[in-house]
Amino acid sequence: MGNSPSQEELDSVGYRVLGVQPNSPASNCGLVSFFDFIVAANGVPLRTMDTTFIDLIKASEDVMLPLTVYNWKSQSTREVSLTPSRNWAGEGMLGITIRFDTYHNAEDYVCHVLEVEPNSPADLAGLQEGTDYILGTTEKFFRDVDALFDELQEHLNKPLEFYVYSSETDEVRNVVIMPSNEWGGEGILGANVACGFLHRIPKDNRDSTGRAVNGYYATSASSPFGQNSVAVPPTQPDVNNSPKKDPVEPVNETVDLEGGAA
Repeated sequence: MGNSPSQEELDSVGYRVLGVQPNSPASNCGLVSFFDFIVAANGVPLRTMDTTFIDLIKASEDVMLPLTVYNWKSQSTREVSLTPSRNWAGEGMLGITIRFDTYHNAEDYVCHVLEVEPNSPADLAGLQEGTDYILGTTEKFFRDVDALFDELQEHLNKPLEFYVYSSETDEVRNVVIMPSNEWGGEGILGANVACGFLHRIPKDNRDSTGRAVNGYYATSASSPFGQNSVAVPPTQPDVNNSPKKDPVEPVNETVDLEGGAA
């Protein structure tokens, strides 16, 4: 069948790291929000949205648990270890927020900030032209600028949190934007952004896994384990995507599932 996902697409899944609580069992592992995917635990692949990961965490309470982490920015895999525990001040046994997701063709699904208008919602949120890349939200990433615009339009005059990568600092940070058409300029974002092959994260920045801003933890999780969802692999991007004003339909349709406690 022509629309069936390839084996590569089916294998390019795991638990996307969305945030790490400070002083948690996972806080010293160097996990990077949005770029990192936990793809195996204790040697067991995590390619299906089920209770396998939760069960492994519970079975490893107070025992070292090795994790295999894939970073799509550097396209590299590394091994980290942590000890699941209930004996700390935060939520869960790991202290991370995750979502089951796909990283197939992820490098094409970022929105490059090209220009920012003064005093616009983008400017007030601290977006930097040229060096910032909008990665997505806790629930979705964006196939193109139209998908980004749709998301902004749905949250008109409401705060909306994004993950943003800076090629200048090599950091992922969370940015809250309040889209509005009453700021005195054009568009509800006040920025010129673009997606596609020509607007990927620069090659010079892809040798590293990136860094997460210390202390960030996604607060919108529906459970201590995190908000889990299963993602439909995205379609091929349009490599000729031209810049558009105020981009946001998510690149991945998600089906929310009940988060596991861990």
